[in-house]
Amino acid sequence: MVRLRIALILFLFCKILFCADIEFKASINSDKIGIDDVLIYKIIFKGVDNPTQPDISYISDFRIIQTSKSSEYRFINGKSSFYTNFEFYLKPLKIGQLKLPPVSYKYKGKEYKTESFVVEVVKGSTNPYTSPQRKRKSIFDFDDDDSFSSPFDYNRNKRKQRIDIKLKSFVSKKNVVVGEQVIYKILLYSQNRIGSITMLSNQSFPGFWQEWYPVPHSIDGVVKQIDGKIYQVYEIRKAALFPTKAGVLSIPALKFELSISDNSISFFSSQNRVFRFAPAVKINVNNVSEKAKNLPVGNFTFNVSSDKHEIDINDILTLKLEIKGEGNIKVLDIPGFGSSNYFKAYTSKITRSYDYTKDKLIGTVFAEIPVSFKKNGVISFPTIEFKYYDPVREKVVVKGSHPIIVKVIGQREKQESILTLPSSEIVKEGEDIDFIKKVKIYNRGKYYYKSILFKIFFIIPFILNILFFIKKFVFDNVISKSKILNKKRVINKTIKRLKTVNSYEEVHIILENYLKEKSGFGLSEINVENIRKLFRKSKINDYDTGIFIRMKSESESSKFSPQKKSEFELKRDLKSLIEILRRVDTKLK
Repeated sequence: MVRLRIALILFLFCKILFCADIEFKASINSDKIGIDDVLIYKIIFKGVDNPTQPDISYISDFRIIQTSKSSEYRFINGKSSFYTNFEFYLKPLKIGQLKLPPVSYKYKGKEYKTESFVVEVVKGSTNPYTSPQRKRKSIFDFDDDDSFSSPFDYNRNKRKQRIDIKLKSFVSKKNVVVGEQVIYKILLYSQNRIGSITMLSNQSFPGFWQEWYPVPHSIDGVVKQIDGKIYQVYEIRKAALFPTKAGVLSIPALKFELSISDNSISFFSSQNRVFRFAPAVKINVNNVSEKAKNLPVGNFTFNVSSDKHEIDINDILTLKLEIKGEGNIKVLDIPGFGSSNYFKAYTSKITRSYDYTKDKLIGTVFAEIPVSFKKNGVISFPTIEFKYYDPVREKVVVKGSHPIIVKVIGQREKQESILTLPSSEIVKEGEDIDFIKKVKIYNRGKYYYKSILFKIFFIIPFILNILFFIKKFVFDNVISKSKILNKKRVINKTIKRLKTVNSYEEVHIILENYLKEKSGFGLSEINVENIRKLFRKSKINDYDTGIFIRMKSESESSKFSPQKKSEFELKRDLKSLIEILRRVDTKLK
């Protein structure tokens, strides 16, 4: 009994200590703002594992413009604590004493509440950093410079961002032979937050056959310390190169445009564009030996197999040939496979594919060889040899297929011969007619062109021709090219794609395709400045313009962010974006 009481006391004591480590509180950046200003309302969690965003939709005196989520560790007196912050950017709807009621949150069966706030809202703006000459028309009015100015600049001290970004080029080998695989990659070292990366140079290198790795939707960075500085390192491009000639070959410097987000100045990130070059790299390429000339270079596996071990002589057997390895499979020829007195080999069906692994590119050549048989019995296929040059072992390697034995059964079906009657067997009409044909003789005097079936078959092509004429010359040339129908098609396709989005990184691609079709911009022309000019020309309000640009920018930068949006946040943002997109589309020409 005593032990039970002690255990209960310890349990309650631990629970009290645990609860004491949990905090749920709120704060505002000012208790007095102007009707043209924005209030920052922050809710802070301490000691809560992955909290969901609190619901403040019931607040009636403010409109929620945007939300953000961040996490941080704080070290106080040698003890670390984990905090999660939700910031709500609120636009006041009227002048006067406006109330922010308490926000409640349930965690592990216990309910927590924040304090309430009263905010005085006056006419104009209380922003001390906004002069009359630079006062905004609204919170989403922009300057005509390259940066994306924010309505929240008055909450922070403006300062020029320090940019520390480097690009470095790396190759897996600098001394190779002709045809040997070299992995080339470009690493980005940054102390800044990257919004987007665009490769401006031509990615075709003279003297190399190249296979570029697909650019991932999301890139995870690693932290490295260089000369006492902490950098986030991202692998932004990678390619497998195969030199096609000997000599000192150069991979030229590649130019990139990077969009740098500066959240220290404003909530809506200021976008600064900078240009960097990935340095050129030289590779020494030697010729292979005379014995290895014209052979594939790399390290391969080789296998030939059969889908059956017993087959009817009238059926087709499929031999499956697979070559897999590090070499350039796009130019690799499969070994020849000829016919014999026992079988006939037909043209192969060949497919080629790549597996983009971390350290090397693995290619696969897969061939299906149809074979028919001329005789039955037990038939053994000859061994097929595959030769290649291994640059690591510096020798020619010969690999042969395993023996394939097939039992062919049955008899070959004979082709039907054309039977004719000798002249002695010709009979007169009405005599021995059953000898010629022992089936019912139909009346040949009936005219088929008078039947309904014949008329239907005659009319159908005529109707189809008329329908084709209407589609080609009326629908395709007039209706389908109408501006109204095309406009409806573009917005419907864009909304349909947004509803199927699984990750936030896909949004900016959909929006860029939408702008490309609506405005005729090339992908390189779609930037903040051009979007802003297009929307102003179409008389789209500043609020919709700002949200559209902000969501596109957030989507581009989310691939570099370790914090991903939850499913709830993604659906909520997509719903808002679709509503804005419908309004924008009615005004875009």
